[in-house]
Amino acid sequence: MLCILFNIVNVWMEEGVFRGLFLKTLSETKPFMQANFIAAFLFGIWHIVMPIRSYVNGEMSFAAMLLMAIGYIILAGIMGIKYVVSLKGADELQIVRIMAAQIISFAFVMVVYYCRKRNANR
Repeated sequence: MLCILFNIVNVWMEEGVFRGLFLKTLSETKPFMQANFIAAFLFGIWHIVMPIRSYVNGEMSFAAMLLMAIGYIILAGIMGIKYVVSLKGADELQIVRIMAAQIISFAFVMVVYYCRKRNANR
């Protein structure tokens, strides 16, 4: 039950507050892109709880926690910028962007892997 409750709170915070309330409120005084970047940055800040928890539990060093926190801010921030709601109220092309990003990322990893493997065999 706690898992379900916390997931509902998380979805409400991420979609309702960051993509709804913050974006709408900020858009009243700022251009949409600026408001979207601010909301995305706050969305990134929301995600640093995981590395902080790992540091507090002794699962990672302070330096690793700091690096992971910065990574979460950047990654979640980028994801926050990419999630755009259409006039119909849904991000209809979200899956296309996610798939494209994953395919490009996979291709990059494969190129690096094969280049390193080829250089190791020389």
